[in-house]
Amino acid sequence: MTPERFYQIAAQGHAADIEAALREFPVSARVRDPIAMGLRAMRSVTDGDVPGGIAVLKRAFSVAKGAEREYLLELLVPLLINAHAIDEAEEALESSDGSVAALAPAFDASRAIVAARRGHDAESMRLATRALDAGRSLDDALLVGRVLSRAALAAFYREDFDEAQDRALEAARAYERVKSHRNAAMTYSILYVIANDWTGDSDVARFHARRMTMNARLANDVSLENWGILAQLGIAVDAGDAERLRSLRTRLLANPVNEQYYRERFALVMADALSLGWDGRFEAARAGLTSLRARELSLAERALCDALLAVCAIAVWHKDVALRLARRVVSQTVERRGHEALFDARMRRTARVLAALVCIVLGDSVRGRRALSRTVDPQQRFAAAVDAHGIDETVLPVHYHGYARFLNAACRLSGAARPAHPLTAAELEIMRALPEGTTLATIAASLGKSKKTVERQVGSIYAKLHVANRAQAIRRARDLGIG
Repeated sequence: MTPERFYQIAAQGHAADIEAALREFPVSARVRDPIAMGLRAMRSVTDGDVPGGIAVLKRAFSVAKGAEREYLLELLVPLLINAHAIDEAEEALESSDGSVAALAPAFDASRAIVAARRGHDAESMRLATRALDAGRSLDDALLVGRVLSRAALAAFYREDFDEAQDRALEAARAYERVKSHRNAAMTYSILYVIANDWTGDSDVARFHARRMTMNARLANDVSLENWGILAQLGIAVDAGDAERLRSLRTRLLANPVNEQYYRERFALVMADALSLGWDGRFEAARAGLTSLRARELSLAERALCDALLAVCAIAVWHKDVALRLARRVVSQTVERRGHEALFDARMRRTARVLAALVCIVLGDSVRGRRALSRTVDPQQRFAAAVDAHGIDETVLPVHYHGYARFLNAACRLSGAARPAHPLTAAELEIMRALPEGTTLATIAASLGKSKKTVERQVGSIYAKLHVANRAQAIRRARDLGIG
């Protein structure tokens, strides 16, 4: 098999074609021949075992020579980049001997990604422009697509999202024309992230997620298909679309989630927790979130877990727990400086909004409204729509509807768990000491508080119970069943 034919089969990403090509080699050659090893590696990749594929490709590359070595390198580098092994990718690119001229634009596009990941935007733009100028003239539609998709990824890491979107659309169409469905699915994933996390256009994000899923299915790549379904699932969760969520979840569970990719598990548990809350099953939602919270998560993921756990605490009226969690989330989700992944930025903002709403619902309005800054809530929709009973989800952007629905379900349930009186735990402690007839100074000493603090809290008790003196407070407390 020629290196050129091997590359076309491997880069195309059709599992059946890779398997058929591999059968051309004797079993004994499959562990020694670089091309056969390359086919085995790409079979692992299409089966969802990317780390295993990288390991085999590295071994094949180490024993290959000439054109074989260059084609194997061209397959290896993007996998290293996607695995965030940027140092290895850069070192591998430096080992190219330039013996296959047609691969030069693809290597330049990969170098543009590496430069962008290093924060060298000007160098990344220069390399991407050179790659595109040379790549578009190639008489190989698949290779043109690979150059375009990498130029898109480089622009994405430079946070030039308009350029990334344009190049990714061009690449996706090129891949679909040559029926390179796995590559098309990967490219649509870039478009999905831009639409979902940058422009916030749910309809466009849903379209790209569906194209990603469809192409992955045509490529027989179950792991990538799961990714597309999870993207659609996330959109359904954000919109509070329970029927769509159930349908997508059924499809997802028909293809077991690949445990190597924790983000898949994170998205599924979050979807389950929110849907359980919509149905009023907050104890089950809390159990799932608590289990998820014990995993190794990013700061944004932890914040979103804590914000949802705060809402779960409202449902059973653990007010102190809810406030403590919400306040922690508000402090953790201040605006970040420097680079932040789009999905992390969106998740962080969602967590902050939810925590701020919890604060307002529970009476800490100053903190909550301060957290809803113009950066987080440019049109100030949230602050105007929330009160102690929940939030009017109809005035919110569609991608907050699911979270608003979760909060409102908790507020409805809290009525049964909420005490019939408005007193805090500290105020209750003092209220129960008042019938004994002791002075405020004595009460203060017995509780280990200052007299001034007790006087302030007694004043708060009178105001909340709408009474003017101790005798009236005692009678009112008895009416409310405060023992």
